[in-house]
Amino acid sequence: MNRSGETALERLEFLIASPNRYRLLRSLSEGAASSDTLGEELDLPRSTLRRNLTALENQGYISQVVTENRYEVTVAGEIACKAVRNALSTVELGASVGPFFERFPAELPIGPDTLMSCDITISTTDTPFEPLYHVRRNVMGAACVKGFVPTINPLYIDTLQECIDEDLTLEVVAPPSGYESARPDYDETLDAIGASENITLYESGSVPEYALGIIDETVLLGAFDERMRTHSVIAAPSQSELRRWAAERYDEIKATATPR
Repeated sequence: MNRSGETALERLEFLIASPNRYRLLRSLSEGAASSDTLGEELDLPRSTLRRNLTALENQGYISQVVTENRYEVTVAGEIACKAVRNALSTVELGASVGPFFERFPAELPIGPDTLMSCDITISTTDTPFEPLYHVRRNVMGAACVKGFVPTINPLYIDTLQECIDEDLTLEVVAPPSGYESARPDYDETLDAIGASENITLYESGSVPEYALGIIDETVLLGAFDERMRTHSVIAAPSQSELRRWAAERYDEIKATATPR
């Protein structure tokens, strides 16, 4: 690493050495404020506040307007704040995509640049169904949807029912076991969905153990846990290579399917 790279690393280490430095920088990037206001807003002891404000000022990230008893962020501070925010987003994304790819059983043509623009939703103890709701939100606002799922969740059935006679076309391929798991509670609902003019249900024994959806210009991919519960969903914006891959996978599965 050259000297400029080492200097940049030292500056990053300075900013993340204390979470309070980034918190102060982020707060001041939204508007100048007095030390009292900052201390109250961030709930910082006076000694901690003074120490970190002095450190940020010495590094040239903020400046003190003594006559007005306030601090304001400098241009260097604005740039540094944005850089740290982007770095934190990247780290958070890495923490999210790791568990997804551990459970996704197919190799994807996705590079780091594409991943940076993806939206990843993971099931947690507090929000176990959030990946399913994420799919639902995408479907309800679409004009064209096609895809396959290895299991049929009641929330998917409810979503399909709401799409009957809506201004969209929708194709879904699922394995026979998926439809069987919905019986007998959803027999009438599935019959109504299948009889609609804009929704076509297919079944195939070749559906893989992941979900794929092509929703307008977005590709949705779902990973499942060992009990075949939706673990995570990644939504990737239109990207030619991924879109082509998704279309090929869907066409392969649909070729093995029959209308339900």
